[in-house]
Amino acid sequence: MSTMDLDFRSLPADGARVRRAAFWRMTGRIEHEQLDFKRSAGHLKEAIPAMAMSRGGVLVLGVSDDRRLVGHPLGQDTLDRIHAAAYEAGVDVDVRAITVGRTPLTLVVVPAVPDRIVTTPDGRLLRRVGSANQPLRGEAVTRFVLARALR
Repeated sequence: MSTMDLDFRSLPADGARVRRAAFWRMTGRIEHEQLDFKRSAGHLKEAIPAMAMSRGGVLVLGVSDDRRLVGHPLGQDTLDRIHAAAYEAGVDVDVRAITVGRTPLTLVVVPAVPDRIVTTPDGRLLRRVGSANQPLRGEAVTRFVLARALR
């Protein structure tokens, strides 16, 4: 299994216009630890902590599961949902509105948080494993916490 790395420096700035081909070259079409496509701003309360406890990453709002650009502009409701989820996790995210072709998308850049434990609002510890947010349970929690303490 190969790990993909997303170059955060190559992400478009807030307000940028990007051609479709350039967007797909930049992100690729396969979700992985650092990339999650979402149709909307739902389920961010799990995605943000999971990425923060892994290597950080980017949530792209406005892309369907079959990789169609369906659009998700950055409006007040979306911004409020993003910041509420980030606040509950205690993670500072970077939010950017971009346009790909004629389709508005929202990027949520989630930093890695190496110096503390970040949980979901209900106390679960999640990690990104491939394209999924996986809970740590039992002995896996102990190993994870000890490994972080030794860094």
